Amino acid sequence: MTSATIPGLDTAPTKHQGLLAWVEEVAELTQPDRVVFADGSDEEFNRLADQLVAAGTFTKLNEEKHPNSYLALSDPSDVARVESRTYICSEREGRPPGRPTTGWNRRRCGPP
Repeated sequence: MTSATIPGLDTAPTKHQGLLAWVEEVAELTQPDRVVFADGSDEEFNRLADQLVAAGTFTKLNEEKHPNSYLALSDPSDVARVESRTYICSEREGRPPGRPTTGWNRRRCGPP
């Protein structure tokens, strides 16, 4: 697939040749189904929020208490921090107030 056949590249909201060339280069490398240019509009926000609600990633909050607000949750297995690979390095061993400590390990942290 070439940049000419990737939907969305032909409707770019810019004429900036450097930006268009970069987007085309990345599209050719990554071969997306389509390219979407974000415009920051209310319509775009509502469309994306509706898609995330339908997918179960967003939960719409009470409109009276929290207008235009959502709770966003990720899959528990898709986290940046994995407990079994997290190490706490501090001057003293133990649990910080109010926080669980699952990976304190002096050998990994070195002497205090």
